[in-house]
Amino acid sequence: MLLDRYNIKVYQAGLKFVLYVAVKKVLDAEVSFSHSLDKGLYTEILSKRKLTETDINNLRLEIDKIISQDLKITRKVIAKNDAYNFYLKNNELEKAGNICNLNNKVVTLYELDGFHNYFMGNMPASTGKLKNYKITFLGNNDLILSVPIEDDGIIPDYEPQEKIYESFRMYNRWIKTLGVKYVNDLNKIISENKIKDFIKKNDIMMDNQVYNAAVRIKESKKKIILLGGPSSSGKTTSAKKLALYLETFGLNPIYLGLDDYFKNRDETPLDENNEPDFESLKAIDLKLFNKQLNMMLNGEKVSVPSFNFFTGKKEYKNRIIKLKENDIILIEGLHCLNEELTKDISRDRKLKIYISPFTPLGIDRHNHLSTIDIRLLRRIIRDSWSRGYAPEYTLEMWDKVREGEVKYVFPYTNEADIILNTAFIYEVGVLKVYGEPLLYSVSPDSKYYNEARRMIDFIQMFFPIPSEYIENDNVLREFIGESYFEGRY
Repeated sequence: MLLDRYNIKVYQAGLKFVLYVAVKKVLDAEVSFSHSLDKGLYTEILSKRKLTETDINNLRLEIDKIISQDLKITRKVIAKNDAYNFYLKNNELEKAGNICNLNNKVVTLYELDGFHNYFMGNMPASTGKLKNYKITFLGNNDLILSVPIEDDGIIPDYEPQEKIYESFRMYNRWIKTLGVKYVNDLNKIISENKIKDFIKKNDIMMDNQVYNAAVRIKESKKKIILLGGPSSSGKTTSAKKLALYLETFGLNPIYLGLDDYFKNRDETPLDENNEPDFESLKAIDLKLFNKQLNMMLNGEKVSVPSFNFFTGKKEYKNRIIKLKENDIILIEGLHCLNEELTKDISRDRKLKIYISPFTPLGIDRHNHLSTIDIRLLRRIIRDSWSRGYAPEYTLEMWDKVREGEVKYVFPYTNEADIILNTAFIYEVGVLKVYGEPLLYSVSPDSKYYNEARRMIDFIQMFFPIPSEYIENDNVLREFIGESYFEGRY
C-alpha cells in the first residue's frame, strides 16, 4: 500500500532539509534538487571540486547524526520583505523573486540547526522520524535521494532510467538557452507580455518530438506500435497526433484502445480489499487481444470490440479491421510497455513508446516541480468538466491510480524504444486558471484539505496564462477541453 501522498511530501521535505544542512556542514557546498527520477529525487551537489565516495559516506554519517539527535525543525513566520532581503543577501535570486510575487504579507521559513530555508508544503516537527532514506551516488557530484513510498518503510533500489534522464537533460538544455530555469524566469516572460511567443516555441519543440517519433516508426517498418504511460500524461492526444504525422508519410494508422479489451465486469479480478481491480493486467482479456493481433498480422479480417462502461461488457459494432500494406496498429493503454501484454508476438515486431510529462523547470534550487503534481492537477481539472467529479473524489481515487502506476507502469519504462515528454514549461500557468478554484472548494473538514492546500501553495507561485493562447491540438486541451482530437479516430 502506498503511503499517503501528503505524508510522503512531508517526509521528503524533511530529508531535503537535513541533506541541505549536511551538505553545508560537511562539504561547505550548495545543493540543488532538480526533479524526480525512478521514485527518487535527482540531486546535484554544487561544489567547486569533484566529490568522491568518501565525501558521500561522510555526508551519510552527518545525515545519520542529525537524525539521531532528533533536532527540532522550527517553523518561523516572518515579514515578506525580511524574507525577500534574506534571500537577496544570500544571492538566491530565484527565491527572492518567488517571494516578491506572493500576495501574502508573511512568509513561512524553517530553521534546523541554525540554518534557515523554505520548502514547499509542511515539515515534520523534528528529524528523529526520518530514519528511512537512501542515497545513491551517481558520480559527477550527482546523487539520488530516495524515501519510502510504501507503508512497509522499504526503499526500492534506484534503477537507472537513462532514456528518461536524457529526456530531462535535452529539455533542460533547451530551456537554459532561453534563460528559463525557474518559475520566476517564466513569470518574467508573462509579465513582459512575451508568453505567446514562448508558448509557440515550446509547442514547436514538442511537435518535433512527435515528428521524430513518426520518422522512427516509418523507418522501423513495424506494424505494432504500443504507447504506454501513467495517468494524465496526454497519451490519447499524443497517440492521435502521432497518427496524423504518420498519415503524412503515407501510412494508415489504426487506433486500438486497450480499455476496449477489458474483461466483462463479472470476470474482473479483485484486489486485496476484494474490490474490482481495473488497473491490473489481468483485467484485460489477454487471450482475445493476442489472438486478434496475430490474426491482423496474418492479414485476416477481425471484428474488434468496444467496451461499454455502462453495461460492463464488450460489444461488437461491426468495426472490421484487415491490415493492408501501409496499415499499422497504434495501441494505447496503461500496460503497453509490459511485454506480458503482447507475449504471443515477438519483441522485434513491436515498437514501444513511453509517454509522460518530465519538466526540468524548478520552483527554485531547493523545490522541484513534481511531475506527479502536474498530472494530478491535470486530472482534477479534466475530471471536473468531463465527468462532473468533485476534487475530493479525484484526490481519493489518486492513491489507487498511483498504486496501479507503481505496479504496472514504472517497472517497465526501460522497455521503451522512444520517450515522448508531454510536459510544457508554461502549463501550470494555464492549469492554474482552472485548478485553483477547484482546490479552494475543498473544505477544511475534508480529509483531503491539507493535500488541496499543498497544491494551492505550489500553483500560487505561477502567474496565470489565458487558455486562448493554447492551440486546439495541444496536449493540454485533453485536460482543459476543446481539443481538436476529441471524437476523432
